[in-house]
Amino acid sequence: MQSNSKKMTLGIILLVLGFISISVGIIFIKKSNQSEPTPIVSTTPTTTPEIVEAPKNDDSEKEKGEAFEKFVVQKFSKTYFSVKEWRSDKFVNGHYAESTSYPDLTMEFKLREQKELFAVECKYRSDYFKEGVEWCKEHQLKNYQKFAQENKMPVFVVIGIGNSAHAPADLYCIPLKALKETFVSKSFLQSFQKHNFQETNFFYDSQHNTLK
Repeated sequence: MQSNSKKMTLGIILLVLGFISISVGIIFIKKSNQSEPTPIVSTTPTTTPEIVEAPKNDDSEKEKGEAFEKFVVQKFSKTYFSVKEWRSDKFVNGHYAESTSYPDLTMEFKLREQKELFAVECKYRSDYFKEGVEWCKEHQLKNYQKFAQENKMPVFVVIGIGNSAHAPADLYCIPLKALKETFVSKSFLQSFQKHNFQETNFFYDSQHNTLK
């Protein structure tokens, strides 16, 4: 009887110890969970960085025009010619200088005591179109004519065609007074073609007001 009583008492003690162990384990687990930081979930939507395409380095019409102007200027010997005006085509939101509508260059020819002013409009075209070229717009032609009349100054139009703006294949130098239309044919241009222009510079005949 005593042996059974001891066994019963030992069993109760083991049960109590087991319960205590389980309770301690549960408390430890709860504390562990409370001590762990709660993960933060961002509610801010993620955005993909915008990819900005690099500007293309296109040879624009403006760049071609500037390159051809530089080519033309270098065809005037500094011994006899000087650039008095080299106009820019800068503008913004419809604001531009009145001089923008004038010919690109005002040149001065000097020979001994003689000095003469004349203007040059530079036009470059990549190729011929319908056996000719449209060298300007109607309003531009009127502006050039107005400039020549008001300033009592001869104006010449230098047209480069083909190859590249800084080294055209063909070159023509035409007095503005001979240009009545904005489109000129190849046959018309031939009368004003400058041959061997790669090796020779412009020559100004002040007596006849011609540029060749």
